[in-house]
Amino acid sequence: MKRAVIATALLSWGAQSMAAPVPVVEVSNSASTAVASTDLNSRVSRLEQLLRSNGQSQLRLEQMIEQMQRELGDLRGASETQNYQIEQMLERQRQLYQQIAKLQSAPASVAATTPSPVGTSPAAMVSLSEADSYTQALNLATKERRFDDAIPAFRQFIEQHPQSNYTPNAYYWLGQLLYNKGELQQAAEMFANVANNFPNSGKRADSMLKQGLIAERLGNNSGAKGYFSKLIEQYPGSSAAKLAQKQIK
Repeated sequence: MKRAVIATALLSWGAQSMAAPVPVVEVSNSASTAVASTDLNSRVSRLEQLLRSNGQSQLRLEQMIEQMQRELGDLRGASETQNYQIEQMLERQRQLYQQIAKLQSAPASVAATTPSPVGTSPAAMVSLSEADSYTQALNLATKERRFDDAIPAFRQFIEQHPQSNYTPNAYYWLGQLLYNKGELQQAAEMFANVANNFPNSGKRADSMLKQGLIAERLGNNSGAKGYFSKLIEQYPGSSAAKLAQKQIK
């Protein structure tokens, strides 16, 4: 009997427990809004950090490209100096061979009055004087790195030898020196001279690239794109064209 009473009581208590309402916890709208706002602010902060990081990376990349261009210019100058010296040696040897050939073919009486093979004719002296003048200016810029002295040296060479085969090179190096000094307008004039007046010059592609870079630095983006596009079209596959493609991107 007692067991039946106890069992009945337990069943009644369990039914009441199951029937009791479960407490409901309500989340306030203000708390939910605060969480969402904090998450949004965190995302915005991360995005700003990424933008600042990308901007700094872009600036470093531009500085590296400009430094590489200056170093490439120095290397080209050194290579040009070496090639020029070799050309001069070959030219002097050729002149000596010509003098020797004349002596061997001339009669003895004429040979007695012929100058020594070591000497040079007035025309050869003029040629060597022109070449030496260019070499001196180039050495000031590339070997001795006396840039302030190299600028007037190149100007003097252009003034004295406007029709020389080295005149477009002199214009290019003069433009490069002015570009490095930040005198962009004058540098642009030198590069334009090469690009417009010396179509067969080996410095024309590099001069067109520098025209685009100067236009870009002066804020003329449409003009810069025009120079780069023209360079890519006329000199596809060249190192200057590859740099122009990077600048356009």
